[in-house]
Amino acid sequence: MEIITRRGARAMDQAEFDDLRKQYSSTLVDLGTGDGAWPRRFARDYEHCLAIGIDSDRKALREAAKLAERKPARGGAPNALYVAASVESIPAELHSTADWITIYFPWSALLRLILSGDQQIADILNTLAAPRARLSIVLNAEAAPDGFANPTPEAARKALKSPVGTADFQITRSEWLDPRSAPPTTWAGRLVKGSGRSMISLEATR
Repeated sequence: MEIITRRGARAMDQAEFDDLRKQYSSTLVDLGTGDGAWPRRFARDYEHCLAIGIDSDRKALREAAKLAERKPARGGAPNALYVAASVESIPAELHSTADWITIYFPWSALLRLILSGDQQIADILNTLAAPRARLSIVLNAEAAPDGFANPTPEAARKALKSPVGTADFQITRSEWLDPRSAPPTTWAGRLVKGSGRSMISLEATR
């Protein structure tokens, strides 16, 4: 698979990834990670976990990697890893590795898949999820793409019930989220906190 470091892209094969993963007790995968701030912050708080950010924007991932590769005293996180990939082509090396999958403030193609309840969501979860994985999705409820109505917790649950169930996940909660509980992502800070915009939180377990 293609990983992004401060020096640019390089390949990481299955053996190297497996050796890396063995150093940690669990694995977080953040899908559509954008600028990669959330997995880096998580990695700093939970040094026993490997935090992986996946996105197709290599430029943004390189900037994220530069921050993660700083010394810990300067905000770095050696247990953060950035993978360049689209949601349509999750690397095989990541198969069944994610103990926790986060999808925070998705947009574009990934948001459309979620709002439409596309069965590709099941394929993504089946590729990434470990046997007892957790799934967390947070949506900006006021930024639906063209052709979609702004979602509600009930609509999100209804749309995702089938693809999530196909991947052996059960939705445990779908509700409005208090802005004070927004995940610590850059988009949350820019788009939601202090703006009065509505958010939806959906949780599922396998």
